[in-house]
Formats: sequence, C-alpha cells, structure tokens
Amino acid sequence: MSSAVDIIIPNYNKAKYLEDAIKSVLGQKYTNWNLYIIDDNSKDSSVKILEKFRDNPKITIVLLKKNKGPSFCRNLGIRISNSNFISFIDSDDYWDKNKLKDQIEFMKTNNLSFTY
Repeated sequence: MSSAVDIIIPNYNKAKYLEDAIKSVLGQKYTNWNLYIIDDNSKDSSVKILEKFRDNPKITIVLLKKNKGPSFCRNLGIRISNSNFISFIDSDDYWDKNKLKDQIEFMKTNNLSFTY
C-alpha cells in the first residue's frame, strides 16, 4: 500500500478530547498519512495541547485567527491536501488502531473512491 492519506481534524474548544484524537491517529497501523489540525480560534487550552505535537513532521497545525466554523476548517484541510485519500476525524473522537488500514484495503480491493 503506497497511497498516502491526509487526515483532517477541525478543532474548536475540544481540549478535553483533542490529545486522545491525535494519539489515535498516531497509533494507526497504517502509517502513510499526514495529519492537518485546523484549530478554529479555540478559547480553551487546545493550543497548549497542540504545542506538544508541533515538532512532529507528519502533523501540520493551522491556527485560525477568527472562528470560521467546522465546515470552513474541513474545506481548508481539503484545499491544502495533496493526497488521493482524505479522512476526517472530529477532535472529540478517536480511531481504532486498524481504522485506516482496514478502510484503505477495503477501498482498494473494491475499487472505491469514497467510503464512510
């Protein structure tokens, strides 16, 4: 499997769950991914949590200066993506370690360009 997946996390004031969401991406068995975290001008401690991951070369953090909403954040992530595969995870969610591996294998086996 050589297809990279760009993963997009829109975040707004979900500091309580954000680190678990990021760690669930970091723990994926499928490792050919890039993570884009779009913080929507959070007012909680989200930015402090994001600082822990700033030096990871697989993670890009975008801090918006004005709240634009989750749709804007997802669309911004899509615009900066350069992958054939895009996956979304909410900042208050987490993935099983096999999520990407199973989904990419399923898509390739069945010649699918979109799954949910």
